[in-house]
Order: sequence, then structure tokens, then C-alpha cells
Amino acid sequence: MLHVLTWWLLIQLLGLAALPLAFRLFKWLPGRGYTFAKPLGLLLASYILWLGGSLGYLQNTSGGALLALALTATISTAIYTWRRKDAGPSLWSFLRRRWRLVLTTELLFAVGFAAWAAVRAYAPDKIMTSGGEKFMEIAFLNAILKSPSFPPRDPWLSGFAISYYYFGYVMMALLTRLSGVLPGVGFELYNALVFALTLTGAFGVVNNLVAGSSHTHSDGGPALRFGLLGALFVAVMGNLEGLLEALYARGALPESFWAWIDIPDLTSAGQVTGSFYPGHGWWWWRASRVLRDRNLLREPMPLNPIDEFPFFSFLLGDNHPHVMALPFVLLAIGLAFNLLRGTRRRRRTPGNASIGALLNPLASAFGGDWTTFLLYGLALGALGFLNTWDLPIYIGLTVLTYVAGCYADPDRSLSVILPQAIILGVAFILASVLLYLPFYVSFSSQAGGVVPYLLAPTRLPQYLVMFGPFVFIAAVFLTARLSLTRLHAKSSGPTRAGATARWWAVVGIGPILLLVIVLGVALLAPFGQAILQDLLARPEIQQAVGNNGPTGTLRAILAGRLRDPWLFLLLSLLISTAGVGAFLSRRTSERVGEDPAAAHFASLLLLCGLGLTYVTEFVYLRDSFGVRMNTIFKFYYQAWIMLGCAGAFSTWWILRPITGRPATGRLASRPVIHYAFLAVAVLLVSAAMVYPVIATYSRVDGFSHRPVLNGAAPIARNNPDDWAAIEWLHANAENGTVILEAPGKSYDYEGRISAFTGHPAVLGWALHESQWRGNYVEQGKREPDIATIYTTPYNKLALNRLHKWAVDYVVVGPPERRYVQDLCAEGSRRCGAEGGLAKFDTLLTRVFAHGQTTLYRVPTP
Repeated sequence: MLHVLTWWLLIQLLGLAALPLAFRLFKWLPGRGYTFAKPLGLLLASYILWLGGSLGYLQNTSGGALLALALTATISTAIYTWRRKDAGPSLWSFLRRRWRLVLTTELLFAVGFAAWAAVRAYAPDKIMTSGGEKFMEIAFLNAILKSPSFPPRDPWLSGFAISYYYFGYVMMALLTRLSGVLPGVGFELYNALVFALTLTGAFGVVNNLVAGSSHTHSDGGPALRFGLLGALFVAVMGNLEGLLEALYARGALPESFWAWIDIPDLTSAGQVTGSFYPGHGWWWWRASRVLRDRNLLREPMPLNPIDEFPFFSFLLGDNHPHVMALPFVLLAIGLAFNLLRGTRRRRRTPGNASIGALLNPLASAFGGDWTTFLLYGLALGALGFLNTWDLPIYIGLTVLTYVAGCYADPDRSLSVILPQAIILGVAFILASVLLYLPFYVSFSSQAGGVVPYLLAPTRLPQYLVMFGPFVFIAAVFLTARLSLTRLHAKSSGPTRAGATARWWAVVGIGPILLLVIVLGVALLAPFGQAILQDLLARPEIQQAVGNNGPTGTLRAILAGRLRDPWLFLLLSLLISTAGVGAFLSRRTSERVGEDPAAAHFASLLLLCGLGLTYVTEFVYLRDSFGVRMNTIFKFYYQAWIMLGCAGAFSTWWILRPITGRPATGRLASRPVIHYAFLAVAVLLVSAAMVYPVIATYSRVDGFSHRPVLNGAAPIARNNPDDWAAIEWLHANAENGTVILEAPGKSYDYEGRISAFTGHPAVLGWALHESQWRGNYVEQGKREPDIATIYTTPYNKLALNRLHKWAVDYVVVGPPERRYVQDLCAEGSRRCGAEGGLAKFDTLLTRVFAHGQTTLYRVPTP
């Protein structure tokens, strides 16, 4: 309990330090950034510590962390007081006037943080090698805590820096160091902190949307209530797989239904309990694998896509980049809406302005305020350092909101808006890279370019299992928006049908034409022919098209799409309607009687969210897996966040006539429609809430364990000999120590000493290193030498290899004995399992022994 209170106080300090800055930065939002102050403070303090440590001005120590916190408060206060006369009401008057917003935000944060800390305390299997990448995550945390500067040492490849987007671990290490807790405790508390910040971030986005749309204060009842609904949608609600698990456990539906819905591994598990509770265990894992990819012959692929959503990630206890970026993704969404409102309210550039002024992103988007531009670059750029996939997504969203804000002015033409938008996007990219340049200098990636997705499309039923409630709400909202646009945009601009048809032509036909063009280029250009031959060589393609070449390939692809076109038709229609809702009408505000910026922004969120899921039907980012598994994972995750925020606002927008807000037009005279919508929405949301309720109870084994808020406790309890060695190294090994332990591949117990000490190993999880670095070159150099050191009976040879890799300590424990036994059993080398390890007693100095685990000190060369 004391640790929870300490972290709560620390994040409050960070939030207070950044509150003046948030108040100034979010000056166009009704909530003035109060709900985003905590992640903003954590971001700024971590950035100062990281940049200072990268440039040699700060040490990665407690003193450096405290100085970063002090500089955060100083910079925040200075920016707030600078040009104070242009900032409107004071921060203090805002806090007194909007006390309900302040109180609701703080209560939501405190309850979310405490509740999730309790869940993590009761959950077994906190840090385990299987079922996730927690060994990697705790290894990064310990490595950063041990590194005196940045970039931090790679814990699984000695002599190298971490080649991964590790900013979230810098933040976790900052709070762990300032609070003085053990790394295992910090690991669990940071998961609870991210959960609470995600709740308040989603609340803040929707609260500002509702308040900004209805011209009410942000502490009004609807804004608070539907802000809480946004928190529920984004951070708590699950997909519909939980309901399917309950129905299957009860035996409620026939086998034909389960064969039709085809959720991977659901029926093969045989988990029929006779009740609606599937029981304790890991059945809830299947909610992150509801899609089944098939080849062109409709046969299952060996790797299915990952379709995680935030609550699943929190339930798993993941401190992975896609999870740790959540509060900052919501910060970016808030900044995008802030820019939209600012662009719409700011006086347009005079007609006689110079070309230079028109094409200056500072002048066009921020009124010449370079401070705000740099803060936008800092916040957006952080996404590239937190979870690189998110950076282009949210730069794209921010630029789109700028276009929408400019387009709302009927006197501004697209010929001026589009060049400004392109220049603004380039400026954001440059700022994002330059502000985080030390990270990119040492960063490498496994990304191998964008390739077309040629296999069978996603089935609509499985897509609806993932996004069903959001799709229903979006469909009703977009239809209603289109109806109002028709009512209030009589003769100006294109008609509803014409605009929708043009958008559908781009959205629906565009990807197909692009696919045809890609195949055409592949036939003509040498580099294209090489790519095409690579695709045709894949077994899943060959099975479907045989030796028919590109023509047969194209025919098989089109046949596969035509057999199952339903998701394509649904998404293309919804995306087209969202585009019309965001960009069609320029004068809606005078007719509808409210500020349409929030409704436009919700349409943009739907456009981008649905668009992300649509894109994966045609292309994916090539990586070491060779399939679209990770692309689905990353894009669906961001789609969930956007659809959740837009869905909560859309629910308020649709229900205004029955929640106290008057509406105009035909919708106001048809309350039965609103009650019907409410009934279906409640039914779908209730179905989606089955997952968090029963999955949480299963994850904590019915709260049957003694609560322990230390993620490392199960490892220490189950491996006391290894843990004693870890504690000895913590107490006695110098900073910069290199250890040698049995190397692993991925998702195994090997790499445990380096993971929990932060001292780099010669080699840890080798396959993960290849994913981070895009190759297996360095691992391939080290593996033979490690095998030689552990198996050779020749002391001189072993010592030579130890000195080659600058090893300070050699670990011999159960994993090392298994490793040597497996090597000797291969028959490709002459060795004796015990003889190879016995030489260490004469060659090296034994400095620690506990049970089956021994540490040897390597003599200085």
C-alpha cells in the first residue's frame, strides 16, 4: 500500500509540474489539458533525463531524475508566464471554475490506479517466459537502471546499445528510481499507472469532444458522464470473444455455429464446463486471436493475426511498447483536436499574404507560435520513440485535422490547403526526428518494406467479434450525420449521394486499382519482377495458382476476394461516409446551432480507425514473420483507441434528444429511433463487458492467492538458487559487468540472470535480437564461441574466448547444464557434459555457490 501511495504522489508531482504547460498548450480545448497534464509531465521529465544523459549533461541517477523533474516544473512555469496576457483566464480561476472536472479526473485516476494495482498483486504468473515478453521487458528496465547514460546497454548483447523503441522503459525506470522500489515492484506499478493514465486520457478526449460540441463547460453532466463512457470503451471494454467463451462453456449453441464463427482454438480446447464461466486458466488469451487467416485455397495459415486490445494487454500485465504508449497516443489525439479547434477559430490568412507566409507551417497552423509547434513535435515524436508504428499514424491524424479545420472555411481553397498540409506534415516529421535524433542514430529495424496482401480477406463475422459494438455505433452516427448534412447543405457543395459516391470510388476502387498497378509494375520493372517471383515462390501462393504465373495469381486473388466481399463492402461504405461527414459541409454550424468541430473530429477518428483496419486487407509491413500478423496487431490496436473515443462521443451525439440536449431536424421528432439505438448499444456493450468481468476473475484465480506486488516474486520463489546469484551480483558486481550464461532463442528461461540484474550477457534471446536488429549477424558470431567456452575441455581455448568477449562472470546453473547436454548430444562436437563445466573450477575463481547455481570470476587478461 505504501508503494502505491508513493507512486501516486510522484505522478501527482509530475502532473502539477506540467499543468501550467498543459494549460497553455491546450488553450483551444474546454478542459485546457488538465486530463493530459500527468502524461505530459512524465513525458517531459523523461525526455530531459534521456536527452541530458545522451548528450553527457546528466547522469542516469536519482540526482539526474530529480533535476529533470525540477527542470520540467521550471520550463512549464516559464512557458505559462511567457506572453501571459494572451492566455486568457488564469490557471487558478480555471481550477476553481472547473472543479467538477478536476475532481472527476482525480477520482478516476486514483480508483483506476489502486484497482489495477490490486489486480496485479493478486495475479499469478506475473513475469514469466511464456505467454508474453515480460523477460524482455524486465531486462530492459534493469538494463536502464544499470546504465549511467544513454543509449542504455543491451542486456542480451554485450557491447551494444538497445536497438528498440525503449522510451517507455526510461519512464518506468525514472519512477522506479525516484520511488526507491525494487524493479519487480516498479514493473507492476507502472502497468497500473499506464492503466490509470489510459482511463483519464480517454476520459479527457471524450469530455473535450462533448463539451466542445455542446458549448457547455467541461464539468457539465453530459461531458463528464460520456467522458467516463470513453474511458470504459477504450481501457475496460473487451471484444465479443468473452461472450462466445461463456456460451461455449455453457454448451449453449450448436456445433454448426462454432464451425461457422471459426475462432481459432476455441472448440479444440474442449472447455465445456456446463456453466457460463469457462473456469480458471488462460482461455482469455484467445480473445487476442479471433481472426483466422487462410490461403487462397481457404486452408488455415500457420500463423494467425494478433488482435490485442487494451484491456487484454493490461490483463496480461504487458509492459510492452504498444501498451506503454497508450497515454501518449491519447495525448496526441487531444493535441489533434486542439489543433482542429484552433485552426477553425483562428482568423484566416489574408488574401494578399506572401507565398512564404502561406507555406510556413508555423504561420499557417500555429499563428507563428514556435513554442507550441515544438511541443507538438515533442509529443508526436515521442510516439516514434515509444512505439514507432504509432508515429506516422498520429502525424497523419494531426495533419488531417488541420486540413479539416482549414476546409471548414468556405473561402479557403484546396489548392492552398493541401500544400500547407503537406508542408506541416513534413515539418512534424523533421521535428519528431530531430528532437529524438540520438535514438534514431543507434536504432535499426527488421522492417522490410510494404508488400501486398494477396491471400483470403478477413471474414466479416470475425471482424465483428473484434469491433462489433464500435461498428454499430459508427454506422448509426455516420448515417445520422449524413442525414443532417443533407438537411443543412441544401444547394451549396455536392449532394449527399454524389459526395458519397465519389468517396466510395476512391476508397473502394482505389486499393483494387493499386493492386493491379503493382502487379503491372511487377511485370515490367526488374525490381518488381524480383518481388513478384518471391511472392510466387511462397507455398501458399503456389498451391492456389500452380504454374499459371502472374495472370493466374491475379485471377486467384480476385476470386478469393469475390467469394467473401462483405467486409470490403462494409468498411468501404463506412469510410466513405466518414469522409463525407468530415469534409462535405462547410456551413453546418450556422444551421445546426452548435459547433460542429467535435462531430467533424469524431468522423475523422472513425475515418482513420476504420481505415487502419481496411488497409490491412491490401498491404502489410514485411518483417521477420513474413505475414501480416504484426501489421494487424499494431493497426487494430490504434483502431480500437480511435473507435473507442469516437464511439463514446457518437453515443452522446445520437442520444442528445433523450439526454437533455435539444436536437434539430427529423431526428428530434423520432425519439423511438434513439431508444432503439440505446437498447441495441446497451446490449452490445453489455456483451463486450462479459470479457473483462469473467477474464479478470480468471486471471486472478478467483483472488485465491496471497497478494504480492512484485513481478519478480514468482521467479525468486520458483528458482531460489538462481535468485541468490542474482542478488549476489546486485550487491557485488561492478557497473558494466559482462556475464556469460546459456543463450536462449525466445520465450524461454535462458537469459534470466542478465534480465534480472541488468548486467549485459554475451547473448540472451537471440531471435528477439534479430527482430530488433533485422539480422542474425552478431548472434551468429557469438553462438559458436559460447558453445566452445561451455563444452571444450581445453582451458586455454576457453579463456581466450572469454577474454575475446570481455566476460567478467560465468554462470553455471540448471539452464547451462541443459545447454551443454544438448550440445554434446548433437554428436557434431567431441565433449563431455560434466568435463566441459568441471574445467571452470581450475580455470576460474568460484565467487558464489548456492545449490545448483555457481558464479565464476574470470581473471583479468
